[in-house]
Amino acid sequence: MIGIEHGRRRNLRTRRDLMASVALAIGMMVTTPAAGQDAQSPQDMPPEGEIIVTGSRAAASGFSAPSAVSVLGADLIERQSPVSLGEVLQQEPAFKATRSPGGNANNFSSPGQSTADLRGLGGQRTLVLVDGSRIVPQAPAVTTGVPVTTDLNVIPTNMIERVEVVTGGASAQYGSDAVAGVVNILLRKRMEGLELTAQTGISQQGDNFRYKLGAVGGFQFADGRGHVVFAAEAAAMDQIEDLYRRAWGREEWMTVTNPNFATNGLPANIVAPHVLNSNGVGGRIRGPAGFSLNNYTFNDDGTIRPYQQGSIDNGTYQLGGEGLSRNAGSSLVPGIERFVTYGRASFEFSDALEIILEGGYSETKGTFTGGLPNFAGFTIRSDNAFLPQAVKDAMAAHPGGPLTSITVAKGVYDVGNINFIVKNETPHGTIGVQGALGGSWHYDAHYSYGENKFRSDFTNNFSPVFWNLAVDAVVDPTTNQIVCRSRLPGAVPNPLAAGCVPVNIFGPNAVSESDPAGLAYVNRADYNAVLYKQHAAGINVRGEPFSTWAAPVSVAFGGEYRKETQDLTAGPLSTASRFAIGNAVPFSGEFSVTEGYLEAIVPLARDLSFARTLDLNGAIRYADYSTAGAQTTWKVGGVWEPIDGLRFRATRSRDIRAPAIFELFSPGSFTNTALTVNGVTEVIPQNRTIGNLDLKPEKADTLTLGVVLQPSAIPGLRVSLDYYKINLKDAIDTLSAANIGNACTAGDALSCSFITFAANGVTPVRLEAPIQNISQFETSGLDLALSYRLSLGGSGALTTRLSGTYALHAYINGIDRAGENGMGSLGSQPRFRGNLSQTYSNDVLSLTAQMLFISAGKNDNQFNTIPALSINDNTINAAAYVNLLGSVKITDRFELNAGIDNLLDTDPPVSPYATQGQAVNGQLYDKIGRVFEVGAKVRF
Repeated sequence: MIGIEHGRRRNLRTRRDLMASVALAIGMMVTTPAAGQDAQSPQDMPPEGEIIVTGSRAAASGFSAPSAVSVLGADLIERQSPVSLGEVLQQEPAFKATRSPGGNANNFSSPGQSTADLRGLGGQRTLVLVDGSRIVPQAPAVTTGVPVTTDLNVIPTNMIERVEVVTGGASAQYGSDAVAGVVNILLRKRMEGLELTAQTGISQQGDNFRYKLGAVGGFQFADGRGHVVFAAEAAAMDQIEDLYRRAWGREEWMTVTNPNFATNGLPANIVAPHVLNSNGVGGRIRGPAGFSLNNYTFNDDGTIRPYQQGSIDNGTYQLGGEGLSRNAGSSLVPGIERFVTYGRASFEFSDALEIILEGGYSETKGTFTGGLPNFAGFTIRSDNAFLPQAVKDAMAAHPGGPLTSITVAKGVYDVGNINFIVKNETPHGTIGVQGALGGSWHYDAHYSYGENKFRSDFTNNFSPVFWNLAVDAVVDPTTNQIVCRSRLPGAVPNPLAAGCVPVNIFGPNAVSESDPAGLAYVNRADYNAVLYKQHAAGINVRGEPFSTWAAPVSVAFGGEYRKETQDLTAGPLSTASRFAIGNAVPFSGEFSVTEGYLEAIVPLARDLSFARTLDLNGAIRYADYSTAGAQTTWKVGGVWEPIDGLRFRATRSRDIRAPAIFELFSPGSFTNTALTVNGVTEVIPQNRTIGNLDLKPEKADTLTLGVVLQPSAIPGLRVSLDYYKINLKDAIDTLSAANIGNACTAGDALSCSFITFAANGVTPVRLEAPIQNISQFETSGLDLALSYRLSLGGSGALTTRLSGTYALHAYINGIDRAGENGMGSLGSQPRFRGNLSQTYSNDVLSLTAQMLFISAGKNDNQFNTIPALSINDNTINAAAYVNLLGSVKITDRFELNAGIDNLLDTDPPVSPYATQGQAVNGQLYDKIGRVFEVGAKVRF
């Protein structure tokens, strides 16, 4: 019943794919370093030159930081040749691909964006640095659920030397936003020669074509005192049109709310295939009650027939029957284009003074085809000029007297989809100095300026107010012409009716076959834009002022200043909230912050019977915000190595995230989207982004405990296991519509207060939820990392690497979202994610197999907790993806590489999210399928 047997067949196929994936990944001993946590921390293998971030700014020689630090090397990034850094970083089990090509299926505000989101707490709570310094964030105009954070697209992948990930709170060392951790991207400082790369690929379905072209080079001068490095990179990935481009998408899986669950014996929510839009492609008569033609629909020739209603019909979705998915024509994966340039020049005048100039420019374009407008019901009067005569006759013959109007629903597929083109331009520059102060003391200082110029241009955007005027078409008795009622002589003046052209809605293609001017009146073009500016300056001093009985004490101290401004502008229709989606109301705001910090590393023991090493690490930062006032953060940790090869580490920190500008000053904007509450689903105006000047900074208490094992008896083996717990209080949140609806259904008074109900007290008509310090997040889990390198003689080596994250708990406002694999809740985390790779490499050849694993889980942990949230199937199957990579050096200067992503063409497991109309969770699962890629590299 209700597609259950179909689901069983799908589950069996998924399990077969999973078993095959596991067998292949374990059986093949050929791979490259995993696109996940590198078990070799940078402090264990220090590179040449200064380490900017190793979990400590003091970075004493031989010091192992108490924070867990993992590394992604340049070799890994080169082999994967991603469109952007985010594709590699988001495969890390500790990260969630919240904003990514797969996760951006409904992200019309910034479809090309790719962010770093540790622990699934939102990208705004992971601090991204480049060479230890902040870079200007991206601030989309429409901010519902879209954080102000660094877009990883602005980073040239061919310039990356390595990426260091510090998991755990680090605000005392690096400032606000480092609640979940820090991602520090270290770029090349020196290079001789020129390197050119080219990469291209395409999916097995013949779509999602992608390419990347890059050039990076450098030279030195003045006997090696001066260095210049430059890079340019262009990359693109085509969008995938809609879910019907994939076999699993054509199954049309979705969750249908069952409005009659109390009486029909079925759950309140039903997951099933062939879930369609219940509003009718040609239009569907829905009322009034007792009308003889209720549930009739319109054909293209103007005739009428009974509508093929599904077995379950909630007014938005129906199970079976006629029609299409509500997401027909909407991008399954958005398109992305990016172009990045970067340059760095340095000159060392003496040991005491080196001047550094660096800067760059990036441009990213995301293309996204949005959804179609849907009307659960609008009024059609009996004198409508396009209304078929058979309907007029039935209205006139209605028992109890003639009807003056009827209610018609329509999924307006014939107006076409909304098209968004979102561009981000980010110019930035830095001037800095660094040098030695004598003895162990060194300094560095810098000033940087960056801008993010965001602009969203949209066309064919549906306007409900113009629609209502255009469909109210009548015959003008003075001219015998069909006109809008609002344009009749003597009509009440309405400035919005200027230029109104009548539209026929009765039939699957009626609107598109109407006067083109009518479609142009209903669908409009407009824009919104943001100019975000960041000024930042800082100075850091580090050295060893004295020694303890064990070793020199290392300290680092410094000060920083930052000022950020945001100005939002928008077109007149967007400003007036005339569109179903894409509205933005202009505002401007700014903040500044002055900070000072101190960090110290105090050695307590060296080479004693109970401790080979024992170090204490502490940091404190004072920040004075123009908006949030004075804030103090701190961190204390220690490392104890009782014997060679065994190390224990622990940290405890207090971290903050200060409110972003839009969270303080934005007037918010309305978007018409679906809300389900008390079993009733309606598309209503929603504004969940109203700013609040009384917001306080978020505060988090973070604890990490870890152990690292490097036994001398097994050279090349390193294993680490870390426990983390983050308790975030007063979190600034704009709860999703699904969370608000579910919480209100469960009886939460605060959530219900955000919703305006109709006179019947049941039907939602409007949602307004200001941004508040209302959320409490508490997440805990275990991070595992393992690496083992076995030399095979000569240049050959076999490397095994594994990283994994096991979520113990992920409490979001009291609800544990751990083990939740759906996309409906912020902070939801699969119970386990793993990244296993094995590598064979020598001087000529490198072969790679990688397996990404996601454990089975629930769609939503609130389902089946009360009758109104019961569901027939709350499970999401486990998934595993196998990727193959390989490269071969033809000569010392020329190299070829190739790869296959999703080798087994594994379908994503069914994980529907009805509010967004998504059949699968693209934040976790691959929606593209098997992809083939080839590339080449040449060096001069």
